[in-house]
Amino acid sequence: MLERGSRTRPYTSIAVFGLAALTFLFVLSAARPVSGELPYVIANPDASRTVVWNLTSPAGLSFQNTTLAGGKAVLPWENATVDWPRATEFLSHGSADANLTSDGTNLTLRGDISNHVANGDFASNAGWTYENGTSRNVTASWDPSGLNALMAHNSPAASNTTWDTMDAINLTWQLRAPPGVPASISQEYVHQREGKGALNLSFSIGAGAALYAGAHPLVVVNWSGDNRLLAWVMARNVTSPLWLNVTANVSGSSRTTVAQLLSLGWQEVVINLDQIGTPSERSSLQDVVLRINGRNVAGTFVYFDDLRLANAKVFNETAKVAQAIIKARSTSPSPGSAILALDWDLIDATGVRSVTARVNVTGNSTSVEHSLSQGPLGSWRKSSFDVSPAMSLSGTYAIRFQFQVAVDNVTASLSHFRIDNVSLWFPDRHNGSYVSNPIPLYASSEFRDVNWSGSLPAGTSARLSLRSGNDSNPNGSGWSALESWTSFGVHPVSLPGARYFQVRMDLATVNASLSPSVATFSLDTSHRAAIGNVTSDPFRAMSDFLRWRSFNVSSSVVASTSIAFDIGNGSYWTAVPADGNVSGFAGPDIRWRAQLVSSDGLVTPSLGQVRLTYEYLGGVQRVLVSPTGPVRLESGQQVSFRARAVDAGSHTVSVPSFEWSTNNTRGSVDNDGTFTAGDPGNWVVTATVPGTFIFGTVQVTVTPTSFLPAPFDLLPYVLLALACGGAGYGSYEIAIRRMFAIDDVFLISKEGRLLMHNTRRMRADRDEDILSAMFTAILTFLRDFDREETGDLRRFEFGRKTALLERGDHAYVAAVYSGRVPRWAGKDLRRFMYDLERRFGETFARWSGDPDDLQGLKEFSERFVARFRYRSFPRLSAARLAT
Repeated sequence: MLERGSRTRPYTSIAVFGLAALTFLFVLSAARPVSGELPYVIANPDASRTVVWNLTSPAGLSFQNTTLAGGKAVLPWENATVDWPRATEFLSHGSADANLTSDGTNLTLRGDISNHVANGDFASNAGWTYENGTSRNVTASWDPSGLNALMAHNSPAASNTTWDTMDAINLTWQLRAPPGVPASISQEYVHQREGKGALNLSFSIGAGAALYAGAHPLVVVNWSGDNRLLAWVMARNVTSPLWLNVTANVSGSSRTTVAQLLSLGWQEVVINLDQIGTPSERSSLQDVVLRINGRNVAGTFVYFDDLRLANAKVFNETAKVAQAIIKARSTSPSPGSAILALDWDLIDATGVRSVTARVNVTGNSTSVEHSLSQGPLGSWRKSSFDVSPAMSLSGTYAIRFQFQVAVDNVTASLSHFRIDNVSLWFPDRHNGSYVSNPIPLYASSEFRDVNWSGSLPAGTSARLSLRSGNDSNPNGSGWSALESWTSFGVHPVSLPGARYFQVRMDLATVNASLSPSVATFSLDTSHRAAIGNVTSDPFRAMSDFLRWRSFNVSSSVVASTSIAFDIGNGSYWTAVPADGNVSGFAGPDIRWRAQLVSSDGLVTPSLGQVRLTYEYLGGVQRVLVSPTGPVRLESGQQVSFRARAVDAGSHTVSVPSFEWSTNNTRGSVDNDGTFTAGDPGNWVVTATVPGTFIFGTVQVTVTPTSFLPAPFDLLPYVLLALACGGAGYGSYEIAIRRMFAIDDVFLISKEGRLLMHNTRRMRADRDEDILSAMFTAILTFLRDFDREETGDLRRFEFGRKTALLERGDHAYVAAVYSGRVPRWAGKDLRRFMYDLERRFGETFARWSGDPDDLQGLKEFSERFVARFRYRSFPRLSAARLAT
């Protein structure tokens, strides 16, 4: 039978339900994810948990060639560019008609490409003359390694001698500054450029004109043997601009050099001493001053160090590369009739005053010269010149390339100029077209932008056209119409996405001497990646883990796409079965991997959620008794029952033992579950988990014994029964009253609140709350557990007492009996419940918790508690009693 176990004593039934409500809210909050957590775990009602990865955040996931978009993992768009950077790319992917040609870089209209320059690519030194500058400071030669003509200058820095190290200035230098300019000079031992020290000129200059601060050597200066002074100067602050110049007195005349703007920090300043005077005039210079000029200069410092003398290198020479051209026939002097072209490269120009490159054509009493404008150093450039007027007649012409270098400095200097691919031709052009083959893309792609470049001289035009298709036959029906552009640059493309595209270019001119040119073409496309993976971080189930159950996903797979799933523990992977059953996967550690695949670059599968469910061993929720009922046996026979405690997922939970009980009169059940049948009838055997209200039952039908004694064996008993019958009937009324009693009556609302309690016990206040909480818990359990039972009566054994429960429309009534419960008890309790609902039902439904609203209820219950049999009020219906 059901015995009381240890349990927490509630103070009121309201407290019980409050605690239950708080527990419910806690479970709800625990079942949902905290923002940003991946994965989160949902507790299921069947002793399982579902681990959920929502692919809205990269947390807890690794992506390989996949991305998140719209809360799903998808194959990313990959950008690709078809790039034709030169005309050779055009011709390798298609064909041009006879009127088009390529110079290797540009696609142009074909002209008379006969080159009248011999060995124009400088494959050897034949056909050309090379002339150095007058002093060989600039040379001209054939470069066998580069196979081009090279004109060059290269000379080291001019030698110099130390004039003053500035290591000891106290006896050799003094300050020079006009009145009103606070200044001083001193020996500087920290910020020198070299050696032991430097001259420190400290000063501030106001807003007046011609104000300066300077340093003056205390000797007559002889600078006749050199024409440059080299000085290291450091300006500490150039917020207000500072200039440096040198002044001196020559035969009573004040001379000065051009002032040079100083920058911040150490710098080497080269001063042209020729600006002071001739060498003879510089042999005895008086009052030499190194002057710092400025306006509104706050207090600052300028350091001088390592003053040296040198003679500058000065020259201006030209080197030449030339070839004589014999022209056999005359041509038109109109523009475009004679074109001279070359490739050239000014490799470098350092330490020089100027470099100039020119091309000259002379012959038949005419001459034309063009300069090669300087651009970025170290890159080949192409230039062409229209020499039609100068070369219209037949005869002999000289083509000269000249490289002129001017130097006036003391530093090392160099400059190199090279020419190549010299050509002279007379073009004769006509309109032409280019058509490419169908160009396959990596995958079906969207077309984004087209970018093409070239040149359009006046009177010329170019048109680019594109179309797309899904097969390699451009004459098939699966190709789009042409989309065209007539200006160079970047243009959006509206072609339908496809696997192939085709290019067409049309070049035209209204002047046979001019041609449009197309230099580059590129097409930007986008397609979905072909394959990618999403992998979860390792996840470990809780310590109560039993087994993995299922793998489910929310995904979208369209035509030409697929998603394959694997699970593993970090050391291996195994494919997820098609039905998602992963019960064969062992261990609490798990991770998953999804492989997204698309064979169509325009579509992608998507993965929105992954759910892994595992079972765990929960607390005891039910008790299963076997064999299951109804079990039939005769009085005195025995049957062994077995009980098994299970959780909400029907997993067996180990319990030390069960408490066995039965309501069979004169029947018994041992602690091992052995039931001995007593009186005939329908009875119940109950197995209860000790200390809980969790139990299982089995219905037992007991029939009389099949052994029938002989009539004469029953005679003594019949006589005895007749003798005792009269006395027994007389004492029945008294005996039956002593066999049972109603100890307590509880009236409980459907919400679990105690409406009324009546008892015959003297100290009812001791355990009223305990019984109220117990009945509320039992009713809650029965509503969830025994859903198939439709009757209103509930009967429970606990200790030596029996509880009968009856359900009304608005409340429950529970009667606690001691002793043997009479057969009519259920019918009496039903009558009582009916009368309560009829009399107080509306009050129960609207009850606010105020006891004053239930006046008369306890007195009404006395009719049930105090009487041997309860008799209903006259309005109780017969139909109700019959049930």
